Amino acid sequence: MHRKFIVVGALIACVLFAGCKKDAEIESTIAELHSFSEELTKKVQSAPTPSAGVDDAQKLMDSRKAALQSKMKSLKNVRGYQVSKETQKKMTDTLSKDAMNVAGLQMKYFTVSIKDPAFKGKLDKLIRDYTEIFKI
Repeated sequence: MHRKFIVVGALIACVLFAGCKKDAEIESTIAELHSFSEELTKKVQSAPTPSAGVDDAQKLMDSRKAALQSKMKSLKNVRGYQVSKETQKKMTDTLSKDAMNVAGLQMKYFTVSIKDPAFKGKLDKLIRDYTEIFKI
């Protein structure tokens, strides 16, 4: 009986003092995912040719895919009571913005895609791989 009071007391303290919140952990993960998304788009945009940029970006994607999937899995397993509303909003806003930026590569290189079906296929694969990892 005494143990139940201790456990219940610890749970109440955890909730009252937000000691169980995972905000810092989630914000760190969001920052890492955001950094990856920016690096990916920069690889495509800064290369001498769009095709070379997509190749570089795909190599980056392939090298970090497993780690990124693990990070996203950890985000998906977080429940609302474990993070603040502000962190939830930041996560949604950041991941949505990043997804739009990566998907925006298709619009930016639309003309190249029309003229070069091989490039279109590589760009589509890159964006499909990204989307599969970053689904919420």
